[in-house]
Amino acid sequence: MGKVESGVLDPNHERLTELERRSLLAEQAREQAHSLRSPLSVIELVLETLQLELGEEQGRAERLQRVLDAVSTLSTNLTQNVRSNRFADGPKRPLDAARVAAGVVLAFGGRVDAGASMHLDDAALQSEDAPVVLANEQGLQAALVHLLRLIGIGNTCNGGGAQQPVLSVQQDQHGQWLRLRLISEGEPDVPIPTERSDYRLMLKAVERVVRESGGALVLGQDRATLELPLAQT
Repeated sequence: MGKVESGVLDPNHERLTELERRSLLAEQAREQAHSLRSPLSVIELVLETLQLELGEEQGRAERLQRVLDAVSTLSTNLTQNVRSNRFADGPKRPLDAARVAAGVVLAFGGRVDAGASMHLDDAALQSEDAPVVLANEQGLQAALVHLLRLIGIGNTCNGGGAQQPVLSVQQDQHGQWLRLRLISEGEPDVPIPTERSDYRLMLKAVERVVRESGGALVLGQDRATLELPLAQT
């Protein structure tokens, strides 16, 4: 697989950045719901206790009921927000993760390190014999885009920059794991803004994909390694 010509936007790039956006919205909705549900439950419990203590004090009880109704509405809205921003929560399917990763890297102007990778152009890997993992394709694609951002790819305003991603793909000697290694080549134009809230959400989204797949992640400043268990045939 070759590198996309410099200055030419891969047609997959726009689709992948949209998946990235949807993934972040879903993670943000989950985080908001998680952080607010416990306090809302405490408020609801306290209000219900106060209602019982007030007994027949009609006016105060009615005011408390209005607050309870507002708490219930907020809790419902949080649930609906999570549902409306669902992303990649469908069933996992057998997936050629090596080709998926190569497609993402090429779309961001990178290349596949043929010397350190399985030969993705081999006929065996293009057939039904290609090693597969169980994953949601869109979820994996979004996670790979997040990882590129986290190692410094596409952090400038125009999405370009001196850094280019390089992918190597390997299997462990026992044929149980697929290892996707991403490296950022070149000097960074700007520091990686890891303190930003969206980068924190990116990391959480990647960790969720890794956790749900039973995989492992090693993340450094300019490189990341994603290990995924191969589907047993």
